[in-house]
Amino acid sequence: MNSMGTFNGTLDKMMAWASATSSTILLVDIAIFLVALAAAAKLYYRHSRNPLGLPFPPGPQPSIIPFVGNIPDMPTKDEWFKFTEWGKQYGPLMMLEIMGQKMCIINSAQVATDLLDTRSSIYSDRPPMVMVKELMGWNFNMGFQSYGSEYKKSRKLFHHGFNPRASDEYQPIQTREVIMLLAKLLQSPEQFDKHLRTTTGAIIMMIAFGYQTVENDEFVRIAEDAQLAMVSAARPGAYLVDFLPFLKYVPEWFPGAEFKRVAREGRELAQDLQNKPYAWAKKEFEEGRARPSFFTALMDAKGLSSDDPVEEAKMIKKASAVMYATGADTILASVLTFFLAMLHAPQVQKVAQEELARVIGNDRLPTFSDRNSLPYINCIVKETYRWEQVIPLGVPHRLMKDDVYQGYFIPEGTTMIVNQWGISHDETMYPDSMAFQPERFMHAPDAKDGGPREPNTIAFGWGRRICPGRFLAENSLWLHVATTLQCFNILPVTGSDGNAVIPPREYTSGLASRPNPFPCRIRPRNAGIVELIKHSVASIEDQ
Repeated sequence: MNSMGTFNGTLDKMMAWASATSSTILLVDIAIFLVALAAAAKLYYRHSRNPLGLPFPPGPQPSIIPFVGNIPDMPTKDEWFKFTEWGKQYGPLMMLEIMGQKMCIINSAQVATDLLDTRSSIYSDRPPMVMVKELMGWNFNMGFQSYGSEYKKSRKLFHHGFNPRASDEYQPIQTREVIMLLAKLLQSPEQFDKHLRTTTGAIIMMIAFGYQTVENDEFVRIAEDAQLAMVSAARPGAYLVDFLPFLKYVPEWFPGAEFKRVAREGRELAQDLQNKPYAWAKKEFEEGRARPSFFTALMDAKGLSSDDPVEEAKMIKKASAVMYATGADTILASVLTFFLAMLHAPQVQKVAQEELARVIGNDRLPTFSDRNSLPYINCIVKETYRWEQVIPLGVPHRLMKDDVYQGYFIPEGTTMIVNQWGISHDETMYPDSMAFQPERFMHAPDAKDGGPREPNTIAFGWGRRICPGRFLAENSLWLHVATTLQCFNILPVTGSDGNAVIPPREYTSGLASRPNPFPCRIRPRNAGIVELIKHSVASIEDQ
């Protein structure tokens, strides 16, 4: 029986039962009166908050079944595609209602700027995210914390460790690991996905804790497993408990409470994520063996987040865990997107390699000092951030008090979701948006003068919630792009008919997104490159 049939059948049974006795009829009358009174109170409360009776932002009509709202309209995966479609129908700011909770979808960079940047004082909070924060224990993550004192302390720690100058100090670590990546790609190119995963994990672990990873590293595995569990659970609408918080009290054995088992396993991973690498790094630090890292920088900066040593240690543990957990996965997703894009736009490789030959030649690898001399490579990085979003819907914001925007009333507590994928595929800003075209940024005027918006101002979030690790992430992606194109051609595999097989542009669903596994051929550009890689590896091993 469908949901409407069930609803009507239940109602018929209730009315038949109610007509059995006069006392029951009285109870029904009282219940109806109380429901009407509650509805009137709700209308009065809404009117007192919205005395002009302004409309809500437009959106699809909610279900006629009470409390259901727009649940039947919600896609189960790749929500950004549906939100982009709705944006064309309902406009740049639209509203949904899920089980009584308001949710606004922002489909325009201008609206996101107006609300999340200009009015950041009231749009910088986070939703409760009961499943992820309370049940899975990810409330240590600064990115999920409510906008308050703990968030501001965490932000201060991250700014200390990842401001532009501090991020540049990690460039030798990034350079070393990317050179080791080149050797791995030379030896077993068919395992490029594994090599990229190993490299991004090694970079983050060395930067976060001064820890040198090994093959099948336990700390890297913990981070990958914890991150996978978190991004699956953090997708808006993934779990009913986020809309009905009282469900968090349901025991794990209760029928239908599978989410409690998922939460328990996720919480165990989150605890390992915080405790195990921190314990290793703390011991190294206390025994005088610690390498310079984000962790040691915070340990040396006494009283940065608190005058209480115990509280300070807790803050450092949380901040280090966030860096360790989220850094590698997001960088990996961007690098994989770059590899996929090279299969869809082979002409881009040719132009980039011509620029590299002209500026650098063939007898050395690119370095960060070459960055300003390689504008086309820089444009590839920009287009990689635009072409596919690592976090397609961003991390949701929460409105902290009632607001009015362009004649629409937005009530306090509304969840604000930025469709970053849709914004980065806005045809008015990025014509032919599905194509990978770095040229769109070459010699383009600034956005304020009519040029395309810089994609990093979309990809890394908005307002007071912008990602503090963005400078480190951009450095890593740039080095991967420049060195890979200097050394290799990224080519599609061939089918049985001898024709190139271009993998589909398919991505995982969740809070964070990455390309589904795809094959490609990675070939050194010439014999001289092979010797260059071997010489570069030998040089860093001698250091």
